[in-house]
Amino acid sequence: MNIFIYGSVSFNNEMHKVLDHGNIRFKIDDGEIREVVSLNSLKNLIKDDPHEIFLIDENKIIEDDFVSKYLKFLLPKDGIKQSFLDKYGIGDISLRSASDLVNYIDKRLESSAKKPIASDIRTIEDMFDVFDDDNLNKSNIGD
Repeated sequence: MNIFIYGSVSFNNEMHKVLDHGNIRFKIDDGEIREVVSLNSLKNLIKDDPHEIFLIDENKIIEDDFVSKYLKFLLPKDGIKQSFLDKYGIGDISLRSASDLVNYIDKRLESSAKKPIASDIRTIEDMFDVFDDDNLNKSNIGD
């Protein structure tokens, strides 16, 4: 899983500090942390795989409100519309602290690692092994 950062220089620097402090770089197996420099690149990345982790500066997100409709000169030219993010399931998650961000990313990385590939499940026992990993009880299945 990859982590993409999009925002101002200070936002990017702050996100790198938070990710380094939380040792996130070492927890990503096959992915990487990259900065996205253009709006078109960000849109293409979201279209290609919306299940990646996107850290977007809140100052770059354009909400559908009075300002965005009538005072367009106040909007950032490199801003992304909230409706585009909603369309691809990139939820607006506001976090209060850096530790909340690290916890969120840890949980996303854990959940992506636990998903079995359909070709890995060949027997009923394999299916129960997946359920056991998810802390489910075999006796509750089928009740």
